[in-house]
Amino acid sequence: MKRHRDTKPSNASDMSAAKFNMSNSDLDPASELKVRVIAVSSRASIRRRLSSMLHGHVESLNFVDNASEAVEQVSTSSCDLVIIERALEGCDGIDLLYRLTTNHPALVGVILGQVENTEDAVRAMRAGASDLISIQNRNAQTTRQLLDSVKRAQRIRQRDARLDRLKKLCHKLNTARQEVSGQVGELCTDLVEAYKDLSEQFGDVKVATEFNAIIRQELEIESLLRTMLEFALSKIGSTNAAVFLPTSTGDYSLGAYVNYDIPRDAAEILLDQLADVMAPRFEDTNEVVSLNGQVEMDEVFGSDSHWLEDCSAMIVSCQHDDDCLAVLSLFRDQTKEFSEDDVRILTIIAKLFGEQLGRVIRVHHRHLPKDQWGSIDTGSYDDAFDEPDDDDFFSSDDDHYGFAA
Repeated sequence: MKRHRDTKPSNASDMSAAKFNMSNSDLDPASELKVRVIAVSSRASIRRRLSSMLHGHVESLNFVDNASEAVEQVSTSSCDLVIIERALEGCDGIDLLYRLTTNHPALVGVILGQVENTEDAVRAMRAGASDLISIQNRNAQTTRQLLDSVKRAQRIRQRDARLDRLKKLCHKLNTARQEVSGQVGELCTDLVEAYKDLSEQFGDVKVATEFNAIIRQELEIESLLRTMLEFALSKIGSTNAAVFLPTSTGDYSLGAYVNYDIPRDAAEILLDQLADVMAPRFEDTNEVVSLNGQVEMDEVFGSDSHWLEDCSAMIVSCQHDDDCLAVLSLFRDQTKEFSEDDVRILTIIAKLFGEQLGRVIRVHHRHLPKDQWGSIDTGSYDDAFDEPDDDDFFSSDDDHYGFAA
């Protein structure tokens, strides 16, 4: 019966400890860490006793003989607990412990030996000793004190392991946060660009719809030219504008114009010259060409660039079925340079204007075979309008706006 009573509590205790250890192991891998011990003593008897008492309770146990070896061993290897004999050769164990814990604050220290007085005890505690163990104590009491220090060192090691793990996790989280922040920033930039693109597209659709609605009803070339120029000025602003139409002889003549800031006596000569210089040069251009300043003018027009000296210009060919039906030019002082929005608007106007010109030609020549439209097409421009009188070439307004068609 006695054996039964002795065994049962022991088994219950073992089962409880097993459950506790398993739960700790499952919760945190750091709970499995054991203590690495360095013992400083040159006496074989103390080494044997320490090895016997700590066997199975620590991860490793290394012995050194003196203070210099202890300093080197602690500095070059991982150590959680240092056990120092008080009476070392040429050194006080308390002084050695103070030196070690100063350089390694997480190190747990134990002093083995007699403590002569309270002053030595205070010195040992200030040096970082967690316990003072008299080597003369009974074996069981010494073992219990040593194992308490081992557990204290184990808790510190587990705590440091958790801190290292948390630091690594924080570093990963911070890296992930920075990556997400960068992606959010890029996404915001993309959204801004997408919104800008959509806004431009909606604006272009609005302009195209508005312009197409007012020119679809124009089936006379004169009214079509007037409507187109009025719409262009309302969207782009004050500017000189000229529309050059192909003639039956293969060159170009002035079909319509708006005078903004050209001197009245020079306007007719300038526009006639541009009909000969500008229109043939850009009749095959599918996109709006934007020029600003004398340097860009020289690159395009060469010796004829003086006609548009110190000007900013936009030029585009208005085509239908790959045929140039008109060349549209807008120009003004280079200090009032045309913007990207102006270029987009003129691109829309030129495309729809070219299509409407083709529609007007088809309506006017619907009674003729299509293969004869070309020969009459250009000639019809010359005959479509009477040459304006000199009095009508300019408006009477003070700001010199004019229109002819």
